[in-house]
Amino acid sequence: MRISIETLKQIESEFGEFDISQVLGGTNDVYLRFGYWDSIDAQKLQDILGPSVVVEADDFYDDDCGTKYMYRLIDSILK
Repeated sequence: MRISIETLKQIESEFGEFDISQVLGGTNDVYLRFGYWDSIDAQKLQDILGPSVVVEADDFYDDDCGTKYMYRLIDSILK
């Protein structure tokens, strides 16, 4: 899976600051986190990334902060 710098800039323009990280262990999926684990429109992110990447929204509840959201990026060939 490759994502161009132009696409990353478009994502930042649409949703604001974000981090790119990788799940450690297991699948090693790449994911995006916006702001402080903010929720965004996953379909809009999917539209920006196009069909070669599948966006999967994931969330978990933290007792201190509430619900945290991240968006896994999966190569569509592997899906």
